[in-house]
Amino acid sequence: MDIPRTVVITGHFPPEPGGVQTFTWELVRRLPADRLLVVAPAWPGDARFDAGLDFPVVRRHAYLLFRGLRRLAARHGADVGWITAAAPFAMYAPLVKMAGVHRLIGSTHGQELGWFRCAPTRAALRAVAPAFDALTFLSMGTRGEIAAALGDRTRLIQLAGAVDPVRFRPGLDGRAVRRRHGLGPGPVVLSVSRLVRRKGHDLLLDAWPDVVRRHPGARLVIVGDGPMRTHLIDQAARSAPGTVTIPGTVSAADLPRYYAAADVFVLPCHDTRGGLQVEGLGLSVLEASAAGLPVVVGRSGGSPESLIDGRTGVLVDASRTDGLAGVLHDLLADPARARLMGENGRRWVCGKWSWDRAAARLAALLRGAPVPQEEHAEPSREGQELRDAVRGVEPAWDSRRA
Repeated sequence: MDIPRTVVITGHFPPEPGGVQTFTWELVRRLPADRLLVVAPAWPGDARFDAGLDFPVVRRHAYLLFRGLRRLAARHGADVGWITAAAPFAMYAPLVKMAGVHRLIGSTHGQELGWFRCAPTRAALRAVAPAFDALTFLSMGTRGEIAAALGDRTRLIQLAGAVDPVRFRPGLDGRAVRRRHGLGPGPVVLSVSRLVRRKGHDLLLDAWPDVVRRHPGARLVIVGDGPMRTHLIDQAARSAPGTVTIPGTVSAADLPRYYAAADVFVLPCHDTRGGLQVEGLGLSVLEASAAGLPVVVGRSGGSPESLIDGRTGVLVDASRTDGLAGVLHDLLADPARARLMGENGRRWVCGKWSWDRAAARLAALLRGAPVPQEEHAEPSREGQELRDAVRGVEPAWDSRRA
């Protein structure tokens, strides 16, 4: 895989956790290291992390990512730039071009939809869009609004997240996680994400007492950190004491064992702030499916594309807590159907969601080469065969019940 010398400008990079951080890291680490320069925010532990990399990382404080960019681009000989999250850093696109970068790619995620739905920020993005040679989007669910807002001001190409099916797989031992948190032998429901309001964990905790009433041995584990964590801990202590664990962020090495300790995965995402904040896709949903878990996913933005509703999981309106509780109850009450969903999900993820294919698409964009037709808009032959095979199974769930 060959690319021009490229400067990657990102506000989301390890060791900081998060979905966009994972997206950026999994793609960057697959590109030729000798062609890369990464400019990223400072973060606790970054010096130790960066020391193990084969490419240079320049850390900036307070998100001053564009300070001295002309000098950095000239020193590195960078002809191409990649801004890994358009909100808010697309605003600096003209400055990147002025710094001597001749070709510029930008990526959008869920948060940009809020910008496109708000007149001032929509106008700002429309103004800078011509500075990009291409903007990428995660899912077909998000493409429509981006295209409507930008018109023909720049090229739109799909660049979706993916999952590592070797790291996240069935058969790992989750017993240590169960012992560590005192989860007992009963069923475990897991959620993994940043703890912000649009992820819907407060709605999940509203629904959880009804689940525990019908499944007294059930336990809920919410992995992640963020501004909602303290509120969620307090809410859990009030609504279902002793049945909810919120351990914060866990290490990358340990995360697959949390999936292995679980029986069902849930991401109850929903639109917030009048539709200004939505889900882009949901990488943790793909990780859970790769691990062989049935998934329950709230409808928001591009989240419907992270599952096959009724076959690999259930798509719900997470704001209806009775429906959310009912779906969780039904999955816990029927382990055979839950297991079938997990098996379907594993097959589907392995056939469709590949970081290597995504990195090849990004490399083509950076080179200015033709990019194959959007692979998620129409399934590939392999993906279609897998989807057809899954369709041949009796629906594991009727999503209308949610």
